[in-house]
Amino acid sequence: MEQRTDDTPKNMQDETELIRSILDGNTMLFRQLAGRYAEQVLHMVARLIPSSEEAEEATQDTLLEAFQSLHRYDARKASFSTWLMRIAYHTALKHYRKRRKSIPTVEVDQQWFNTIPDNETDALLDDTAPDRIALMEKAIGMLNPDDQMLLSLYYFDNRPIREISSIMEHEESYFRSRLQWLRKKLAIIIKTIESNE
Repeated sequence: MEQRTDDTPKNMQDETELIRSILDGNTMLFRQLAGRYAEQVLHMVARLIPSSEEAEEATQDTLLEAFQSLHRYDARKASFSTWLMRIAYHTALKHYRKRRKSIPTVEVDQQWFNTIPDNETDALLDDTAPDRIALMEKAIGMLNPDDQMLLSLYYFDNRPIREISSIMEHEESYFRSRLQWLRKKLAIIIKTIESNE
């Protein structure tokens, strides 16, 4: 599990002062601010962009966009980290879509959702055996990029729904129901992969 950025009041105060100094013209300080989050940004964009060169490029694009848009950042709406991750998310999607003319995804027949009980879904998705995790990663890779990112942020980064809704710009209730639906869909995809192997 990844470490989260420490958003204690002192850290936020220090960050607010740093941002204020950057906006007042001391732009060289942006390198210090960006350095705090560059790894997080790279990790996030790499979820959708497996090529390390493209992921590095998307990270640089994210940080440039953040620098150019810093005057629009509002600390009352989100932490700087969340605001930056929102930019990273949209940048990763742009690179992902540019890289792929058509995005191959798996469609699951709605009728199948009633054929797999919740306890079977839980058993499939809560299994932490290495081969099961590899199979789950393969299944996640077959989802559309928004669903891939939602699952990554929630399960792998352990981010709360509130923060995910801010990053991905949807209502919290949407993501709560989406996660339930995606768990079923993943279970069905995993069972389908297993039956075809």
